[in-house]
Amino acid sequence: MAKVTLELEGFAEYLDVLKKAGEDIDKVAEQALEVGADVLLDGMKKRASFSRRITQNLRRTVVMADGNKRYLYLGILRDTPKEIARMANTWEFGGRSSPSKKNPYRINRPGIEMRSYIRTTLRNDAKKARAAIEEMFQNWVKG
Repeated sequence: MAKVTLELEGFAEYLDVLKKAGEDIDKVAEQALEVGADVLLDGMKKRASFSRRITQNLRRTVVMADGNKRYLYLGILRDTPKEIARMANTWEFGGRSSPSKKNPYRINRPGIEMRSYIRTTLRNDAKKARAAIEEMFQNWVKG
């Protein structure tokens, strides 16, 4: 018969971290959302620098809760004035050129070129936002 001795170094500290996480996890999740959203919002504003009216209306909401779910909205929000929302949508997705199938006799005009600032930010800055969230969480665990 073999005798095995097992020492768990640092296990008590780990249990303390888990206990702390159970008490503060909602607050930490809200802070993490805010940190990640700020990174993405900065990226959107940088990429939409071609229009001051759009950058002034890019914003985020406060963190909201639905049961255990925490969320926020980011970008051009629903209460943005209609004119600015249409302009922001046109810049994000582009505008069609003329003539169209519905009106083939319309004078040919060039369309509005797409200058995606929301989708480009989500595609290019997602890792940066995730890293900021992880760093915030690691600082919370350590401190």
